[in-house]
Amino acid sequence: DLKEGATEGDQNPDVPDPQDYRERTSPENVLHNFILAYEDMNATEYLDCLADTFEFWLYPEDVHNDPTLPWSWDKAEEAAIAAAMFGEGTDIDHITLALTQHGDVVEVPGPTPEDPVSWQYEYEMDLWVYIPAEDLQLWANAGVRFLFSVDPNDQATNGADLWEIAVQHDIAFRERIPHDGEGDGQISLGRLKARYRD
Repeated sequence: DLKEGATEGDQNPDVPDPQDYRERTSPENVLHNFILAYEDMNATEYLDCLADTFEFWLYPEDVHNDPTLPWSWDKAEEAAIAAAMFGEGTDIDHITLALTQHGDVVEVPGPTPEDPVSWQYEYEMDLWVYIPAEDLQLWANAGVRFLFSVDPNDQATNGADLWEIAVQHDIAFRERIPHDGEGDGQISLGRLKARYRD
């Protein structure tokens, strides 16, 4: 679904249809499911968007400023974070998420000519997390870079390729507002997720 006045070339996932998870036959469908899974707080559907070899890379300035943060983590740690954010006992009441495309989609060649290509998408992310017990609203107003690849382990019901997020980078398109990560206001996606690491 495209916003009014948008073209297919805009490739913007827009707002997902309620309770409408799609087969991962395109990066756009994966992004649709990604948004919906966050807003549904559905860890199973969220993790289905991610490759088994998924990597999340934090914003470098966050890592420099906080020695407890790693540069990156893998799908196993992402799954633990998703369980803490979305699962029973979470302090989060609800989440809203919007993605606005930033720049063009870029083809990324594989390491060798025989390897499949990947596709890079960049978005402005507006992720609001509401934590009523602390009277807290966290806002991850950040850039995000996704690298999509074809799922080597699964196919669509009609035999077509399925897509997945191989790598996600927390980036910045504009200067971030200084923030301690615990009060109301802007926070990077990596710092927000880090609240829910063991």
